[in-house]
Amino acid sequence: MSELAGSGAEPLEAEDPLRIGPIPLAGRLGAGGMGRVYLGVQDGRYVAVKQLLSSVVAEDADFLRRFGHELDNLARLPADATAPLLASDRGAKPPWFATAYIPGITLREAITLHGGPLPGDALWLLLREAASSLAAVHALDMVHRDLKPSNVMLTLDGLTLIDFGVARAAEQSQLTRTGMVVGTPAYMAPEQASGKRRLSGATDVFALGSVLAYAACGRPPFGDESGHGVLYRIVHEEPDLEPLRELEPELAALVEACLAKDPDDRPTAPELLERASRQGPFTQPLWPAAIDERLTERAAFAADVQDIDVPTLPLAGEKAGAEEAGKGEAAARGPEPAPAVGSLPDGPERRERRRRTRVLLAVLPVVVVSGGTTLAIQHLPHSSSPRAEAQHTPTAPVTAPADPASVAGGSPSGTSAAVQPPAQDPGQAQGATGGAPVTAVGGNGPSAGPGPGGGAPPGPGGSGSSANAGGGGNDGGSRPSAGGTSTAPTKAPAQPPSPPDSGTYRYRNGNNGKCITQVFGSSDFGDCANGSARWTVQSRSDGSFKLVNQQSGSCLYSNGLGQAVFVGDCAQDIGRVWRTGSGGALRSDLGGGCLDLGMSSGLVTKTCGGEASQRWTKQS
Repeated sequence: MSELAGSGAEPLEAEDPLRIGPIPLAGRLGAGGMGRVYLGVQDGRYVAVKQLLSSVVAEDADFLRRFGHELDNLARLPADATAPLLASDRGAKPPWFATAYIPGITLREAITLHGGPLPGDALWLLLREAASSLAAVHALDMVHRDLKPSNVMLTLDGLTLIDFGVARAAEQSQLTRTGMVVGTPAYMAPEQASGKRRLSGATDVFALGSVLAYAACGRPPFGDESGHGVLYRIVHEEPDLEPLRELEPELAALVEACLAKDPDDRPTAPELLERASRQGPFTQPLWPAAIDERLTERAAFAADVQDIDVPTLPLAGEKAGAEEAGKGEAAARGPEPAPAVGSLPDGPERRERRRRTRVLLAVLPVVVVSGGTTLAIQHLPHSSSPRAEAQHTPTAPVTAPADPASVAGGSPSGTSAAVQPPAQDPGQAQGATGGAPVTAVGGNGPSAGPGPGGGAPPGPGGSGSSANAGGGGNDGGSRPSAGGTSTAPTKAPAQPPSPPDSGTYRYRNGNNGKCITQVFGSSDFGDCANGSARWTVQSRSDGSFKLVNQQSGSCLYSNGLGQAVFVGDCAQDIGRVWRTGSGGALRSDLGGGCLDLGMSSGLVTKTCGGEASQRWTKQS
């Protein structure tokens, strides 16, 4: 689109929203594992709007707390250090925040555009500008933690550091307390890779040294792969700075000091700023010609803000443009037949009733009782139409879900009072209860029970087919059938699962015969004779457990479904809780994924599927 020419943004795609909060969107600036970044307009200027992915946020209260802290700290950052925070909604689903749009390009893009490493004067300028920003950040006792070429934005006036989404006040850092490893391997400091030391401004200085080496040599100083090999070299080997030594010996010596293994041996950001400032004055154009030309295009785009025409916000539950689409469909169908006797007239009232039928989300209270005592009240979503509601009253008894976690996943709030501890594996929840009466309001067809296939026989007039509330999700609720009510045999709450055997074991994979090991702050699969291959099981009362590495004393933890698995501080429960799944699987409570082999190294959590790569045999 011509309207986006020079912006660096791509047109919105079909799944993209037209606005986020009150901010209309013009295009997509980028996407990553945590969220998407859009170009929007607010108060007469362009802004960058970052919306987190729903799959990342889910109902993780710990993540939402950290995100709130991140926004608080982002608001504290000086405007000359990064793109300032302009708006946010941490309570939105999913959460989002907006910062000023930076009319620039990343250092990685600049190297590609220039066709190779930057010249000496541009490298000194890069050091001066980055050190100036870091000095301001470190003065607030904050740490960036993920400084890399794609987080350094060159502009006509200098540069801006971006993506402080993982920044923290150092004394409040949740990541530091839990030992979580955050960063890009090729630009991590040794203390960050090993997780054995509190991070500080010196961590960012190490990363800045690696960024400068990349800008001067075209590659990071310890290699650019993402596996554990680069982490080993960062901790144990010396950097490769030969091209920089030939180009700028003085700068090479300074970069080498930044890459010292001991944080105390590195210069501070103010010291780097003072050294780089001696190389001035730096005059326009600041960057090589090809880079300056692209930056001029970005600046021209930002100076000419265009209004964005976005349709009126739709009713809750409808997508923008639904009314226009409906009109087009009506025109294609032609005139509708006369209404039947007793039906609504073909006017605004009838159209409104049809629209409510499409978007209505009723919330049905499910009251769970046992022996006459109410244990929990859970509101389950229930899609219905006015016509169906007029035909029956939802009074069918149904069985309460065996796993309260499944109820939380299907409720609008995502929270529920636990009726009983969850089963060790999703498959174990089937048929796990039996005995005393359990009654709930709002059922459709049979619920899980002692009948054939786990279903209760249909009641009088029932269809005999099951349907979960909310249109088929496993949220533990059912809808009443149109033909009448159904009655299910009663069940008693399941007993808590037996805790796993305590002790110290090796866990051998069913695919490659390797065992779970620890490499610095991450997990891996390796020789079962490795000293880090032994894990102590710390059992918990609900049948879950933690796996503590016997060598390091750190715990195996998941970082979410589809993410790498790390090893860190055992103090926190989030992500560190595992359960025994079917077929010897290890299932994480964070995201529900099963421990699986990575592509070439490291372990990940993936959707549980029973593959050999998810089977772990426990051996003494």
